[in-house]
Amino acid sequence: MAPIDLALEELRSLKQEENINITKIAEKYGINRSTLSRRFNGVTRSKEAGYNNQQFLNNEQSNTLVKWVNQLTERGLPPTRQTLANLAKDITGVEPGKSWPSRWLKKHSDELIYRYSTGLDIDRQRADSASRYEKYFANLRAKIEKYNLQPDQIYNMDEKGFMIGVSKKRKRIFSRSAYEQGKQRQHLQDGNREWITTIGCICANGTALSPGLIYMAKTGLIQSSWVEDFDPKEHACFFASSETGWTNNELGLEWLKSIFDRETKHKASRGWRLLILDGHGSHINMKFLDYCDQNRILLAQFPAHATHTLQPLDVALFGPLSYHYGVALDQFMYESEGFTRLRKRDFFGLFWKAWGKAFTERNIKSGFRSTGLSPFDPDIVIRKFIKKPNSRPQSSKSTASIFEAKDWRPMRAAMEEIINDSYDKKAKKIKNTMYAFSTHLILLEERCKGLERTLINVQKRTNKKKPLLLDMPSENDGGAIFWSPQKIQSARDLLHQKDEEAAQEQARKDDKKCQQRLAKAAKEKERVEKAQIRQQQREQRQQEATEKERLRAEQKLAKAADLQLQKGVLATPKPRKKQRHQISQQSPTKNPPTPHEEVVEEAIYTNRRGRPIRLPVRFR
Repeated sequence: MAPIDLALEELRSLKQEENINITKIAEKYGINRSTLSRRFNGVTRSKEAGYNNQQFLNNEQSNTLVKWVNQLTERGLPPTRQTLANLAKDITGVEPGKSWPSRWLKKHSDELIYRYSTGLDIDRQRADSASRYEKYFANLRAKIEKYNLQPDQIYNMDEKGFMIGVSKKRKRIFSRSAYEQGKQRQHLQDGNREWITTIGCICANGTALSPGLIYMAKTGLIQSSWVEDFDPKEHACFFASSETGWTNNELGLEWLKSIFDRETKHKASRGWRLLILDGHGSHINMKFLDYCDQNRILLAQFPAHATHTLQPLDVALFGPLSYHYGVALDQFMYESEGFTRLRKRDFFGLFWKAWGKAFTERNIKSGFRSTGLSPFDPDIVIRKFIKKPNSRPQSSKSTASIFEAKDWRPMRAAMEEIINDSYDKKAKKIKNTMYAFSTHLILLEERCKGLERTLINVQKRTNKKKPLLLDMPSENDGGAIFWSPQKIQSARDLLHQKDEEAAQEQARKDDKKCQQRLAKAAKEKERVEKAQIRQQQREQRQQEATEKERLRAEQKLAKAADLQLQKGVLATPKPRKKQRHQISQQSPTKNPPTPHEEVVEEAIYTNRRGRPIRLPVRFR
């Protein structure tokens, strides 16, 4: 400690009633009396105190803030630069500068460090506790020993969802020039985000139960196009549907009855079965628990948010399933070259390939072994939180060339037998050309195969989807049901039979319509012929009428001429034979008519035929 600090400490240690002699103390420590007086009375400060006073946070405040950051780190909440600035503002009441966090971190770099960090769910972080896992394994050990459970009696069940057209991030090979120029840095994916859930269940003896697929369907009906690639002789799979594509209480209970109990009952005989699952609502409900209790099924639930560590399906099965499905999806996109879109009818074929590659006996046993369930060894899990586990080595990739499946090696051997000088430039050029052509041919063949499969797939899509004729779930089942492969095949056979009957009925209707069209055409032809006959008859009648009219006109003219002739004849007076006799007998003689008197002619009437009608004298 500096002399002036010792002098100040002695002065401050004196009591108020004691005589304070600053001069004497200054001489004692060999310092200037005025300097000591000013420092003691607070007129001046030390350089360190002045520097500390100029800082945004003094040493005490900084030390307190460092301790607080350490506490936040232990709680899993390391602060950001902005959080640090906010804390400093809360301490001082003043907004710090933009560069203050960097300077402060640099000053305390021996205790603090600023690095990138990845997120961890708070629930999972809290669940990863050695003490909690010890209690879980202790309870599980007690049940296994009490009921003498063997590996073929221990099961794990869980669900996994698929967005059927979304592929995961993977490393890919690009053209350097296109990648560096920014022309192409992404790969194509279908992008179909329709959700389909699969329910998987595995046994500790290395076997797996038939998966259950839950399609999203508002009507609740399974469409025929969704199961086009399903063959009951080759595929053991159950199908169901829900409005969301997720499982629910009814489907969970139906899975327990139709799949789990049906496929595991014969193994257990009259023994108990242990089913370990998470705490999803579709599993833990009264109907589910009652059925398990009535059928000698023990239920064990994983600790909350701990399935990433304790569940065999999550640890060893669902990861490979997702990977192999992504590989199959990439192959689908590679073969179709983006010309067709992925639909629910394409999902089963891709899913089943991935299921067969992921749910192998080796992976299933590895999942139970890694989680300490079979063989039962809790230390495998618990020691992970004591000592960091070694990273799992990556599986070596196959170095097999695409040429192994072709005949380029026999071709090369034949060329070497023919060409004596293998170092000749022309011979090397021929070999390289052969390799290039062979490779190009292989790529073209693969492309053609992919396009052929795509074409077949497109042709399948022309078939309209039809609901399978399955029995609808009863109200006792809660509206949920899993259909077995046999029922699916029976429904498809029934649908095929219905289609054939419908086709026959349609053919009969088409034949009937054809006969009706022919009959109608015959009737139309007959009608046209009759109309033509009627037209001919009409024309003939018109001709006959015209002819009659002409004859009638001629007769009329003849009659008129005859009448005129008759009038002329009648107008001529005829001599009467008895006139002389009458005149001689009459005494008085009538005077002849005078010339100026008019002679009234007698009216002559004719009949229809123009003949004159001679009236009797009394009517004249």
